[in-house]
Amino acid sequence: MIRWPDGKKFAFTIVDDTDYAKVCNVMQVYDYLYKSGLKTTKTVWVYPSRDKFQGETLSDENYKCFIKDLIDKGFEIGFHGPGSGEFSRKEIISALDKFKDIIGYYPKIHINHAHNPDSIYWGSKRFSFPLNKLFNFFRKLLKVKKINSQGENIASKVFWGDYCKKHIKYIRNKAFSDINTLKCDKKMPYIERDKEQYSNYWFSSSDGYDFNTFIKLLSKKNIDNLICKGGCCIVYTHFALGFVDENGKLRDEFKNAIDYLSKQNGWFVPATQLLDYINTNRKDKPFANKLYLTRLDIKWFFQRVYRKLIWRV
Repeated sequence: MIRWPDGKKFAFTIVDDTDYAKVCNVMQVYDYLYKSGLKTTKTVWVYPSRDKFQGETLSDENYKCFIKDLIDKGFEIGFHGPGSGEFSRKEIISALDKFKDIIGYYPKIHINHAHNPDSIYWGSKRFSFPLNKLFNFFRKLLKVKKINSQGENIASKVFWGDYCKKHIKYIRNKAFSDINTLKCDKKMPYIERDKEQYSNYWFSSSDGYDFNTFIKLLSKKNIDNLICKGGCCIVYTHFALGFVDENGKLRDEFKNAIDYLSKQNGWFVPATQLLDYINTNRKDKPFANKLYLTRLDIKWFFQRVYRKLIWRV
């Protein structure tokens, strides 16, 4: 158990993946979080999409103004890569510099965009043996298009590992179905020695991928359990996926979940602030050995299978 600041009973934050995000489908979500006293983390793209993934970026003036307003309100802005699609090293570095010019700081947190070749240590590289082999086997079996992530490969034209190491402090890896992220990954944020050359710390999250998954995760029962255990939850979600209905109205189930959560004695801060606090107050060293990483992979695998079979998501 970690003792949270100011006598708070638990810690909670959200990391919002920017896929498909536009002012019209996420602004109401952030207005409600701000009204409820929750400060969270939102990732952004810098440049327009070059593939099927759509969403507004820092190149859109209205969206840029929206993001600046979030910063003024205390939200953290993270990096989701330069944009969706393939970008050269020069463009990735330019995106980081433009991010700093607009946001006011280089991003401390990065969420790999799974379909981008510039992702850092992604795809099967996320996992230890033997899950890395199983991951590739099932992707081939299911005929899932393979994205060859090469952001850490110095010989690649999408290499930016040196800039990642310099600017990015935390990278997200696995998402678990348990609301208590720290229960699933007791060492987060951790360092992987095999990836230490071009990354710093890795962290896990609790899976709230879309609206339905988010609502299941933030049930009253789960929130009460998080409080009872004095735990920490970092929800990974996509606010653009169903939180606002077809009429542009914020869904009541989301408001009800946030209302209940915000009335509890929780520490509600952006992801980097939360991870920094855990890092500063840890008693063990931050290195994760191969045995720990293998156990983490196995736990992730069985939770993923359970979610697919039972939740159907």
